[in-house]
Amino acid sequence: MIYTLFIVAIVLIAAAGIYSILVTRNLIRVLIALEIVSKAGILLLLLGGSISGQLALAESFIIILIIVEVVVTAIGATLCIALHKRTGSLDISFLSKQKEGINAE
Repeated sequence: MIYTLFIVAIVLIAAAGIYSILVTRNLIRVLIALEIVSKAGILLLLLGGSISGQLALAESFIIILIIVEVVVTAIGATLCIALHKRTGSLDISFLSKQKEGINAE
């Protein structure tokens, strides 16, 4: 019973993150949505380790995932800052139009 509730929670968190990635136009919000999806992955690893009885192995994978997540977020935030300084916007549709204008020249 408790595992099914845990699975439902993981699916809802992942669905919220994926929906947010698909709907939003702001790059910072995309980064936050990626964090939400990765948190669902962390919870899934924790559930798998708990079910299989190898919680220590799952925790070591979770630590590695958290480290990778921090690096990706730091690089993404740095790129967002540089992009905002260069274009003045973080809107994906605006940046897409800018790219089309550059390719047309």
